[in-house]
Amino acid sequence: MHHTNFSVRHSILLYFLLTFLITWAALVLVMGWGGFTGREAVGEDLMPLLFLAMCAGPSLSGLICMYLTGGQAGLRDLGVRLRRWQVPLRWYLIALFTAPVLMLLVYFILSVFSDGFSPTILASEEVPLLLVGGIAGGLLAGFFEEIGWTGFAVPQLRRHFSILSAGLLVGALWGLWHLPLFTVPDPSGEVPLGILLPVKLLTILPAFRVAMVWVYDHTKSLLVVILMHVSLTASTLILQPAAATGMHIVIFNLTMTGLVYLAVWLVGTRT
Repeated sequence: MHHTNFSVRHSILLYFLLTFLITWAALVLVMGWGGFTGREAVGEDLMPLLFLAMCAGPSLSGLICMYLTGGQAGLRDLGVRLRRWQVPLRWYLIALFTAPVLMLLVYFILSVFSDGFSPTILASEEVPLLLVGGIAGGLLAGFFEEIGWTGFAVPQLRRHFSILSAGLLVGALWGLWHLPLFTVPDPSGEVPLGILLPVKLLTILPAFRVAMVWVYDHTKSLLVVILMHVSLTASTLILQPAAATGMHIVIFNLTMTGLVYLAVWLVGTRT
């Protein structure tokens, strides 16, 4: 198959455009325009469909762009990286435990200053359901999203950018891509939406994406990065602050972000 110069030179831009277009169009279909813009509440019964809509964008875009730039060989290479499991144990430990350990550390630090912070799981009356839902959501998001973000975008960007730059760029777009899910104002009215949205979308996610790019750079294993994403999503669903007022979210997210960067710097300089 002949591959056009456009598909090679502009494939990364095409990937991001398709990812946003497919996901956001699917979300409008599922949520309606009112739900998409945050003017109307979205029912819990729609959550499975929302997850599928979110998963569709990065995975389909990644596969399309991989095929445009590399043909069948590009898709075979994706399969190789998906099956690459023989990496040192420490990378599995980093992938699986970075998110939950740092989140629990955030609660420990914040408990010194306030007793208002506690994870969702402690306030839940249906702990098994929360655990199963968190892990299932993590598996779905981790597998389908990373087909695109790490399967395609990260290797393309790493040809031209450092781990930090590639991580921040993908992380910022990854955060903005979640925008329609977070357009509901803070019910407590403590924090304006113009501050709350950047805190929700552009703090933890870019920081954690830097860590994910760093792990991928050392392992070249898409499987390990998928597990890292699974762990982050599951930990977020299970361990996020139960009293999620605007100020709680701001303080929690900024503390978590600082710890992620600190962890990357401490471990990265010794690996």
